[in-house]
This record gives sequence, C-alpha cells and structure tokens, in this order.
Amino acid sequence: MISRRGLLSALPLLGACGRAGAGFRGHAFVACAGSATVAVVDLLAFNVRERIALTGSPSSLFRLGQRLFAAIPGENAVDEIDPGHRRLVFTHKLPGPPVALRGEAENPGRLWVLLNEPRPTLHPVSLDGAGVPRPIALAARAVSVATAPYAPLAAAALEPGAVQFVPLDQPRALEPVSLAPGLGSVRFRSDGRLLMVAERERRRLTFLDPGLRRVVAELPLPLSPDQLAVHPDGGQVFLTGDGRDAVVVVYPYRTEIAQTSLSGRRPGRMAVSTMPPFLFVSNPEANSVSVFDVQTQKVVAVTGVGVHPTAIAITPDQQYALVLNEESGDVAVIRMSAISPGRAKRAPLFTMIPAGDRPVDIRIFGA
Repeated sequence: MISRRGLLSALPLLGACGRAGAGFRGHAFVACAGSATVAVVDLLAFNVRERIALTGSPSSLFRLGQRLFAAIPGENAVDEIDPGHRRLVFTHKLPGPPVALRGEAENPGRLWVLLNEPRPTLHPVSLDGAGVPRPIALAARAVSVATAPYAPLAAAALEPGAVQFVPLDQPRALEPVSLAPGLGSVRFRSDGRLLMVAERERRRLTFLDPGLRRVVAELPLPLSPDQLAVHPDGGQVFLTGDGRDAVVVVYPYRTEIAQTSLSGRRPGRMAVSTMPPFLFVSNPEANSVSVFDVQTQKVVAVTGVGVHPTAIAITPDQQYALVLNEESGDVAVIRMSAISPGRAKRAPLFTMIPAGDRPVDIRIFGA
C-alpha cells in the first residue's frame, strides 16, 4: 500500500509528464524550519534549483524591495538573502529573538524588528551603513506590529490588550490606546488613515484613527479574526478563524461587513489574486484549498493539496497559486486557468514540488 506521503512525493513526476503552461520567469523562496534552509524553486522548471543554508531555523520571511530576510529566533538574528544571486549575504545579530520584521515607508535602508526579549522594543537595523536611531521601547510585550504605508509610523498590539503607536522618527512611543486582552494582527488601511485591529477574544475588527488615537468603528464578527488578508487594491479585507467555518469579507473604507461566506472546515491562511479575482483559502484539517470568486463571493473550486496546507503565494503574473504543505514538506501548484467555475467545483493540481522539512513561509521574486 502506498502511503499518502509516498503518493505526494510521486505527484511532481506525474504532473511533469502531462502539464502545459509557460511557467513564471522567477523563483519562489521557501523557508524550511526543519532543515534551517531556504529552498529556491525555479518557477519555469518547477523544481528546487538549490538550497540556501541559514544560521538557524527560520520562523518567517520578509521582503523589502529586492531584498529578502529570514527571522531566526533561535540565534537572535536575521539572515539577509540576495535573491538575485541566491545566497546568504549577511547575518544581522540582535539582542533577542525576532518576533516580526517590518520596513519603513520611503526608507529602504532600514529594517525594524519587533523584540519581546530581553525587553519589548522596536529594534532598528541599518541595511545601508547609515546611522540608525536607538531602539524604541514598548509599554509591554507585543503580539504583532504593522508599519504605515506613507509615514514613519508603526503600531503594535500589546499582550495586555492595548495598541501603541510608535513614530519611527522620534525616540519614544506614544501612550497606549486601551482595548481588551486577546488582540491579534494589526494592519494599516491602504491609505494609512486607519489602523485595523483584530480583537480575537471579543470577536471584532476595530478601527483606530492613528492621529486621534481613538476608536472610530467596531465590527462584531461571527468568528475570531485569527487570519487576515487584504486585497491588493486595499478595498476588501478577508478574515477567518475559530468559531465558524467561513470567510468574513469587510469593506475597510466603509468600515462595514460585506458578507460572510461558508468555507471548508477550520479555514486558515489566505491569498488573493487579481486576474482572475480569486481568494485562496487553506483548509489544514481537510488537506485542501478552497477557491472563492471575489466578485460573487462563492466557492468555485476545492482542490486537494498536501498534508496541512498553510501559507499561499500568488505569482506576480497571476497565473499560479503556490501552497505550502507543512507536514508533507512540499509545494502544491495550482494553475489559475485550470479553475473553471461550474457544478464540479474542482481544479486539478498542476504539480507538486518537494520543498524540504517543515516549510513555513514563501516569497516570490521575478527574474
């Protein structure tokens, strides 16, 4: 009898024999926590071209312009990768384990790292050799951080249940805005004028005015907003989480809920394509991905992938969706043109690519 893992490992060969499509001229960089490497996937040949050894196990990847960074909590470091030459170029040492990495608006030479140890701070890292400000202390440990798109401003969701705005061009953070314990992700609206706060315990999406530092809207949700994705044009926000097997669609510029659509069991992380307008939702417990039509808010396909799918990335040409399967250690490739809305609601996999032990994050760069 062939095991599921064995069957999945054979799928790349099966897909390679009969697939059609030009591929994408570029590479996907896949962080593999189990092997402390980044697998470089050639998206024309759909195979792993090489593996980049890191200084430790990565927890996430972050893209800043044409630079790529891997957070290495166990080594108190951030590894910098040159995507063009596909090699590790520098290791930035930190005073504690990195929680999250963020860029600064209009300053590509600076990286901000959220640290909770030895004390909660936003720690600046110089990427161009220029001087950087001192670390900015936070009022408490933080669960997430975001930076504004058009201003030197950050916002951190604090564990005690508050949001703290941090002017990145000043030495001190502002006084926290009290909400409630159990906060999750924070994200600035695409115009930077409002901050969206996922209140997981209270099951609501809260909007804060960064200038006034006060709540301007609260949207009760039928689920805990554990995962959040934003349409590339900024006009829609998609939420999934515990409490309901559904996707909640929010219009952030109207600060209102548009629709709640049923999805697969315990939907997880998401990604949005623009042409065609699809929302891809991972279903880790079902080992599948649900595909929604963003315009009609209806499921148009459900595709079986590998074991425990998590992160999803869309190629810049909007032709392929790449799905990381954390337990089976591979990348499922879905071709957009194979998704045909109809009664069957099925889309065949284009191919499967063995990535490595426990893939956790992915970023795509064009050639």
